[in-house]
Amino acid sequence: MSRKITRIVALLLALSMTYSIAGCSKIEDFFDLGGSSRSERRRDRDDDEEDETEETEETEPTETLIITDPTEPSQTDPAIVTTMADLTYPDHIATYEELHPAHAPGTVSGQQAVDLLNDIEREVIIDTFENNYVYASIFFSDPESFGLEFNEDNIGWGEVDTEVYEDIEEIVEIVNELYTIDRDSLGIDDRIFYDKLLYDMELSLYASQYSAFNYYESVLKDITGPQSEVLFVLDVLEFETVEDAENYILVLRDIDRYYDALCAFEERRVDYGFVNSDDVYESVAESFDNLVSQSEDCFLYDSFRERLNNIPGLSSTERYALIEEHDQVMHDIVFPEFQECADRIRALECGAPSVGVCSYPGGDAYYAFIFATQTNTGKPIDQCIEELEAYSDSVRDTMMSIATSGDTTWLDEYLDHDYSQGDTQDNLDYLYGEIQADFPPIPDHEYRLMTVPEVFSDSFSAAAFLGYHLDRFDSNIIITNEQQIRPTHGTVCAHEGYPGHMYESVYHRSITDHPYMYLADSIGYAEGWANYVQFYSYRYFSTSTAATLVSIEDQINTILFARFDIGINYEGWTAQDCADWVSSLLGQVVRPADIMDAYNLLLVDPGYGAKYGIGYLNTGMIIAQLQDEFPDASMLEIHTAYLNAQAGTYEQIIENARMFLEDEEFIYPVDSWGDEFEGNPFSSGYGSGSGGGSSSGGSSSGGGLLPGH
Repeated sequence: MSRKITRIVALLLALSMTYSIAGCSKIEDFFDLGGSSRSERRRDRDDDEEDETEETEETEPTETLIITDPTEPSQTDPAIVTTMADLTYPDHIATYEELHPAHAPGTVSGQQAVDLLNDIEREVIIDTFENNYVYASIFFSDPESFGLEFNEDNIGWGEVDTEVYEDIEEIVEIVNELYTIDRDSLGIDDRIFYDKLLYDMELSLYASQYSAFNYYESVLKDITGPQSEVLFVLDVLEFETVEDAENYILVLRDIDRYYDALCAFEERRVDYGFVNSDDVYESVAESFDNLVSQSEDCFLYDSFRERLNNIPGLSSTERYALIEEHDQVMHDIVFPEFQECADRIRALECGAPSVGVCSYPGGDAYYAFIFATQTNTGKPIDQCIEELEAYSDSVRDTMMSIATSGDTTWLDEYLDHDYSQGDTQDNLDYLYGEIQADFPPIPDHEYRLMTVPEVFSDSFSAAAFLGYHLDRFDSNIIITNEQQIRPTHGTVCAHEGYPGHMYESVYHRSITDHPYMYLADSIGYAEGWANYVQFYSYRYFSTSTAATLVSIEDQINTILFARFDIGINYEGWTAQDCADWVSSLLGQVVRPADIMDAYNLLLVDPGYGAKYGIGYLNTGMIIAQLQDEFPDASMLEIHTAYLNAQAGTYEQIIENARMFLEDEEFIYPVDSWGDEFEGNPFSSGYGSGSGGGSSSGGSSSGGGLLPGH
């Protein structure tokens, strides 16, 4: 079975695998309700630039849409957005039943069904990574065991296809093959994987019907675009052989082709009428300016030399030749390409208005698709809005109740709180011990702390997790930025480390035979869990009323971001609408200028806020519901059941979690992990052996590859 998966299919994997490592704990940075925003601190612009209503220069537009300038409080000054004729758009928002139609039970069962399922999984993973040496090298220590082979022709960053996709036969083939499988005959791990893969492929099948879906969003975004993390990605690539270093230089050379293609995609979007505002283009251009500014003293020059030290037997002649070639490529190809990108992006500025994706034909349906993929839920958006607003009202009322109770014994701690044990390492060590009673054990594993280069210290989070070599337990990376440490740093370390991203990643790698489940676990699922445990972890630092208030403030930021996201990109909210909503919630006046950084981010990156807020809300709601249904279960049992249910949709998660809590027969052997696997990673069956233990000081004994693969 050989297929070529289209860009839309690959999106479902890419959404979870390539999210910005810098973006994870940055939500609170965008709500500067008391001071100047980033947009106000940028270089001054013409005062009336925001109010421009120029029509974009497009050829033969076939549809116009009247929208308003998003900074205005009412729709009195319309602007015109145009779109081109040769794209296909949905004419309505698809229902769950349309996306995931009922089908007759399959007849393929037993080992034949398992083999077919593994074959499909292998092909999807190969098609996703086969031309992307960079991310294959990050996610796999042994890409060949996953069927991935690279040579000089495909060592690089992958393809950026700007052509319209019309042929969806490959996806239809996958879905039809999945329909032939008798789901109920599968074991629990295979069944959970089957449900998720089918759900994802059905979403891909829907999206692939509409060529416009390729163009609603930019690929170059100032905060989450590939240029925002390119230097970090390059820095983590390891050298063990001369070939690794030579391949790295090929990756650098490929930046010219790859970023040319990214700019060409943005230019093609403009040709189709999907035009960003000048502020957005300027922000993206400035992100390239920041890269260019490092051309002479970039940390990668020293990093390359240091990594050469890890190559055994490297002669001084070979070392000199590699350094010479590396420095030449950086000076003559890499940084000039970044300058070219800045120039090309600025050339797109044309006075277009800032609009949410719903302002384009079919944009509401596109946002509903993105919402489903990013948030991991099949609920209608309107239901999620009700749940968000009910939760925001609830936490606001709790906060006000505390503030007006007359008890002020918490005030001193609130004003001068410190929910941290020190630096990142201190907090990770502390948290690993504290979580043992509430969360299931994970295998022996290792991680290393990677310090953010000083040049990025002002813009990078205090900490971030990067899943590195996911076919092992001993290559996890937590990126640290000590200059951004805040009084709640302990809870940030819980989000990124224990029991957040790193913990969840290691745990899920240890319990499933299906790499797809942790490669494509849904960013909404991952961020939902990480936010849930971040707020849960406050109890490890303080159980006071002050800690409750600080936690509520963090939760409100997460909920605000999600509500703004939906409002802007699904309901057509202006910046004034966003300001009015939060003013009503908090009972204080918030101006549009106060939230413009968040507003601009969500304009260009629909779904960014929803994955955090909806993910967190659904995670917490499921765990609370399980506590209600199983009052005798401990938090350890509740969390174990939730994690064992893995990253299906939240509707699938609660069904499977109930099963684990109701019947001990289905509980995974979480206190036992297999030895290192050999051979085909898609073979079935658990290995034998014991494990579990701590990761202290960034290094623990043991480790190993995925069990039973």
